Order: sequence, then structure tokens, then C-alpha cells
Amino acid sequence: MQVSVASTQGMGAANEDTVHVSPTGVVVLDGLSAPRDLPMGCIHGTPWFVRQLGTCLINLIGDNTVRLREALRTAIAEVNDLHRDTCALDQEAVPASTVVMIRERDDVLEYLVLSDNVLVLDLGDDGIQTVTDKRVEEVAGHEMRAALQGPTGTPEHAARVSALVTVQRRLRNRPGGYWVAATNPAAADEAITGALNLSKVRQAALLTDGASRLVDSFGALSWAQLLDLLRTEGPAALITRTREAELADPAGERWPRFKRSDDATAAYVRIGQPVSLSSGAQRAERGKRTGSSWCAGERSDGHTATIIPAPREVARALGVEPGDEVIRRSRVYRDRHGIVAYSTSWIPIKFGEAVPELLHSERLKEGLSLDLIEQATGRRVVTREDEETARMATTQDLQLLELEADTVAAILVLTARFLDADGQVLEYGVDLGAPGRTRRTTSDVR
Repeated sequence: MQVSVASTQGMGAANEDTVHVSPTGVVVLDGLSAPRDLPMGCIHGTPWFVRQLGTCLINLIGDNTVRLREALRTAIAEVNDLHRDTCALDQEAVPASTVVMIRERDDVLEYLVLSDNVLVLDLGDDGIQTVTDKRVEEVAGHEMRAALQGPTGTPEHAARVSALVTVQRRLRNRPGGYWVAATNPAAADEAITGALNLSKVRQAALLTDGASRLVDSFGALSWAQLLDLLRTEGPAALITRTREAELADPAGERWPRFKRSDDATAAYVRIGQPVSLSSGAQRAERGKRTGSSWCAGERSDGHTATIIPAPREVARALGVEPGDEVIRRSRVYRDRHGIVAYSTSWIPIKFGEAVPELLHSERLKEGLSLDLIEQATGRRVVTREDEETARMATTQDLQLLELEADTVAAILVLTARFLDADGQVLEYGVDLGAPGRTRRTTSDVR
């Protein structure tokens, strides 16, 4: 699980959102703001409450035997113990928070949502799924419609928001109302929970309503576009775009809302570890050990084979003349996150006669090309020359890597020459790594 986060304060006196991350879990909380003219039964305030609750939750869900609802129930009780001697926890006016959290457990992604935070899940071919608890929007309808009447920032608008919060407090954490994390541990039983096979989830976003409003309030982005923004530019960019939209409509005339600017928190999660790049040499070694050049979680498709005139660079690598016929075999390696690399093997034409399978546009079934050449000719690889080069992707690179034509990205290019005992090149491999892919090596230290 790879997580990036951003959280910024809105127009309030303090940021009442919080986010907590562990190697297998993410917790995002949005504290419920209380208008200044309304009483509060806790001397510590909402920012303190969400920090304590978030810390308890991230620690509790680190134990895979603890279910998410049980963790929330226990966390609420533990925070109660921290301030029951100093605060009036039996009042309606106590700190409260929405909750969204996820956890990797074995081969499953578990989630819990309580109140109007949003969980966005990219399920690949199954599309995008959102999980949120909208019960708060189903109560106090008259007061809510009044509070959404602008312009925001006026005393009249503030009075209408206070009236809404007063009614909501009376309906909070009781049947027929709505549920949040406050002082009643039973609220955990009302949370929306679920679990998905990890192999089906590519990426996820956990959002407070201040970070989801570009989609669900303003309609400026789709959920797919929001995930793309998080993936390419990060959570801070999402919040920046949100602030720009808020500033363009300060009075809430275009997009009616309770606040000009709300606290905004976004956690972007890439599920599973993306496959790192493998050089041709690494794939050859893996093929000898396992019978397959694939990494765990990797597959290949788009296998092609053709005879073409050797480009100048290829001719130089193979030791032939430019324009001489050579065999070009290519394939695309993918994992759940997309393309890992576009891989090409350049082979001298003479080996096509000894190994006819090299001319077939399909994955080789009896081993790698070098294995088949050795079996047919007795010529074995004894020397390998590897190079790595970083450069900006060309138009052709973008097409091969299935990227948009206007994409600007750096890529890693891996090349390998395989030579026999006589110094003759048996194969020249070129791998174009997709943007953002890393190359990882492991060495013994003695």
C-alpha cells in the first residue's frame, strides 16, 4: 500500500480534519464544526478529539483480529476515558467526527465509512465505486435548505447554519437520525462496512467533504478525473483546485454551501506494490529459474514477431549492417496498475531457420528465445552487456506505452546484449519502462 496525503485548513480557526497512516491502514476523520454561538460540553475542542480518535483507530486496526466496527467502538470508548472527568460527555454538544478508513488484511481490502466522508475505489474493468453515508442529508431538510441559501459569510447565513446545527445535534446518534463518532460507542454498529478482493482494487481515495466537493458539490470533475488528478499530481493539487473553485465563487451563488471554504483532507492510495522494471538479463535469469520471465503479479500480451530491416542502432548492437533483415519480437508487460514496460527482442535472422517459433506472433511456450537458440544451435550466452538510460518519452514511446499524445514524462530505457563464447551477439533486448516505474536490484554484502 502506497499512500500520499494532504490536509489544509479552511476558513475556521483550526483544521478539524486529521489523517493517520500505517503500513496496512489509512484513517481519515472530519471533525464536525460547531458555530461559535453554540455551547460545547468539552473543554478540549474538536481538533483535540479527532487527533485522539484517529490515533486510537490507527493503532487498533493494526491488529488484524480486530474488526473495523470493533476498532471504532473501542476507540470511542478509549477517548471517552481520556476526558470524562473534565468534560460533560452526556450533553448533545460534544465533539464529533465522520470516519472513513481502510485496511489491507491478507488478500482483502476492508473499509468502514460513517457519515459523509467519501471512499472512492477504482475497480479496474468493473469501474469506479464510491462509498459514503448520506443519512445526515436526510434529516433537518427545512433547515438544510435554508442554510444553503446564500450569500455565505453574512450574519444571516451564519444564523441559518447555527439553526441547522442545533436541529442536527438533537438528531445525532439516535434511530431515525444520523450517526457520527462522538461519545456513544454504539455508533460504530451503524457504520457502512465492506470488503473487496485486493486483486480487484487498483487505487483508492479517502476524502473529507471539503476535498470531495469538486465532484459531489461543484460538479467540476468526475470521480475518474479526481482519481487521475490524485495519481498524476497528488492530493495537494486536488485541494489547490478546490480552493481555486471556492475563490471563484466566494458568496456561494454558483455552488451553494455552508462555508466559503471547508477543511479539506485527501489520502490517495495505490493498492499493492507496483511491479518494478526488469532488465532483459533479469528476465533471462528468472526464466531459467522458474520457466517464466514474469514477475509475481505480472503478465504479458500483445506478442508480435516480424522480419524487418535493422534500424541503425539495432544493427550496431547486433553487429550487422543497417537495413539487413532481423527478427523483431515484442510484447507488453502489465500488472494491475497498468503497463510495466514495452519490451522488444532483436534477433539475427539466421536463428529464424533454426528456431521457427521465433517467427510466430505468440508467447514462446518452451522457454525464452535464448533457451530455444541454445537448444537448437548449441550457442550459449556467456557474456551480457547491460545499459540503463533515462530520457524524455518520444511520440513513438508514448504510443507504445499507450499514453496520451500530449503526455510529458521521463522513462527509463534498459538495453541488454547477449553474446556467446565467440563474441557473437545472440540477442539485443530493449525495454521501455512506463513513467513512474522503478528498477530494483538486490545484492549480497559480504
